[in-house]
Amino acid sequence: MGEIPTIHKQKYSYVILGGGSIGLAIARDLARSNKDFIIVDSDPARVEALREQDYEAIEGDIGSQRTLKELPLKEAEGIFILSSGHGANLKALEYAKAASTGAFVMARAVDLLTIDELYKAGADIVLHPPTIVANEALEELQKMELRGTAWQLMSYLKTIEAPMGIVVHDNPDSDAFASALCLKTMAESLGKTADILYYGMIGHHETRAFVNLLNIPLVHVTDGVLDNYAVIALIDCNTPGKNNSLPPGTPVNIVIDHHPLPEGAEPGADFEDIRPDVGAASTMMTRYVQELDLELSSNLATALLYGIRTDTNEFKRNTSAADLTAAAYLYGFVDQDLLAQIETPSMSPEAMDVLGVAIRNKKIEGSYLLSNVGFVHDRDTLPQAADYLLKLEGISTVLVFGIAEDRIVISARSKDIRINIGDIVQKAFGEIGSAGGHQKTAAAQIPLGVFSGVKDRAILMKLTEEAVTRRFLAAVGLEGQGE
Repeated sequence: MGEIPTIHKQKYSYVILGGGSIGLAIARDLARSNKDFIIVDSDPARVEALREQDYEAIEGDIGSQRTLKELPLKEAEGIFILSSGHGANLKALEYAKAASTGAFVMARAVDLLTIDELYKAGADIVLHPPTIVANEALEELQKMELRGTAWQLMSYLKTIEAPMGIVVHDNPDSDAFASALCLKTMAESLGKTADILYYGMIGHHETRAFVNLLNIPLVHVTDGVLDNYAVIALIDCNTPGKNNSLPPGTPVNIVIDHHPLPEGAEPGADFEDIRPDVGAASTMMTRYVQELDLELSSNLATALLYGIRTDTNEFKRNTSAADLTAAAYLYGFVDQDLLAQIETPSMSPEAMDVLGVAIRNKKIEGSYLLSNVGFVHDRDTLPQAADYLLKLEGISTVLVFGIAEDRIVISARSKDIRINIGDIVQKAFGEIGSAGGHQKTAAAQIPLGVFSGVKDRAILMKLTEEAVTRRFLAAVGLEGQGE
């Protein structure tokens, strides 16, 4: 303890309280960066060993007020409190926060129960070594699993002899097309033939610009087109007939999707990778590219990055760490000029009209807002209207619906953490159409069926509104309301 007064007169950028394995690891990193620091530990033998490694170290009890008073904490940039005793760590943390208001302070928790206490005492970061080890092990396991999955996909693609049809969901968005383009590129790198197939229409102006500027080759599915493909892949959807117009029961060879399987559905593809914990199918495809170390063109990188950005609403919706990591990886390959050309004003004239109708026709039940926008040409105007209406004060969940061609189209949004809007929409409309989504976003399409014979547009709108409203309110437990 006699050395502490001498040390007190010196200034150190970093102070490490506890010279065990974690403290030593931090000391080594600081030394490699040529940072000045001092280590304090109560074990004389450990202090001597640290000095033998040319580290500045002193003996001291960090749970002692006398020791803490003599330490150079006031002008330190960072203080690491890493002893194996909770009482000593807490006392040192409280003293450090009072002595040095500008320092970054990291504290070690000896068990899970002490983490909150250390944060409340002012720690900027709390370390719990067993949790760190477990998280790292889990992360490595996930990487190994993904690596294995990526190689399984490539191995399967090598076995394909016939042309492959890559089917995306109806009225597809940028995420679906980018993911399909990536799978097509992977197949063609092996000398295989693959085409991107879609049903419905490309309604959104940004999606049309995306396809045209990136020159993505597409095949619109009409009668007889599927007969040309002996191998079928589903991308950004997972079940024939659910959010796509593939005939139910169609044999599917490959499924890659970030939406959960419908309740009761069984996996049946030769290769299947479904990850509801990520925000975009483009994220999954990017991870394949990374794990396989495939060559990434600027065109494909631009497509995948834009796909991730649009499906996560610029990383504000259903975003995971994997989405952010994938986007960071892609960024260096992206053609920024091309990306700027794809991005156009966020709302088209038709979208403005639909939003106006949605506001005018809104009906509110508690924190739920439902709106019938009538007949629409561009189905992508519905989610734009739903996103806007969700901003209204007191509204937690929005359902916007309308009629497009021969079906009812529905878009739902929710910020209510108590519900999963994807499950609710599936419960409400899954039996009579295709429906699904995530915790915060969902969509459905319902064939008009018997309503298609109704010629009076006003009556058709009224019947549609009654049916959709009744089913949705029943699904959220508000039966009988809205009638």
